[in-house]
Amino acid sequence: MADSRSSWPNGMDAEARIRHVALTRTTARNAGWIAEEADVSRDTAVKYLTRMVDRGELVAVETTDGVCYRSDGVTQFLREIRHLTEEHTADDLTKELRAVADEIDTRKSTYGVESPTELRRSVGDEELTAEERRARIDAAEEWEYDIEMREAIQLALALKQSLTALDAEGGVDLAGSGTLPQEG
Repeated sequence: MADSRSSWPNGMDAEARIRHVALTRTTARNAGWIAEEADVSRDTAVKYLTRMVDRGELVAVETTDGVCYRSDGVTQFLREIRHLTEEHTADDLTKELRAVADEIDTRKSTYGVESPTELRRSVGDEELTAEERRARIDAAEEWEYDIEMREAIQLALALKQSLTALDAEGGVDLAGSGTLPQEG
């Protein structure tokens, strides 16, 4: 195991560390890798990773490195929408939506392209330095994230509007619970 105990907050248990490591990766990782990063045994990692797969938080995929785990993108996206809806006002969401749009416009102007895909293709330009290529790849990744966040914010605004309408019609008690309605 890695000697990373000092990097984890005091009181953060094994399950929380595994959850953090597994859900913040963009690439599928095997249980051994996750265990090392979370500073737990491989068996402990497998136990909690299996639970996360059963709950739909992770997807297990077969790779050349064996069974690897990656975040379930749909579940994470829906959780983000819920978080945005519950934790932010419509005005806050609108301001953030404007900020994201401004960032996208800045990238379009800076690089003279219309999409992250075009920006990625421009990395092959022979006149660019290695540093400029890295900057373009980073900018493309940030742009893709901004597009995802823009979609989540737009959906959160629509959900907030729908829930407000339902509350006004007596269908949902938003004031009483402080959170969105739960299934079952």
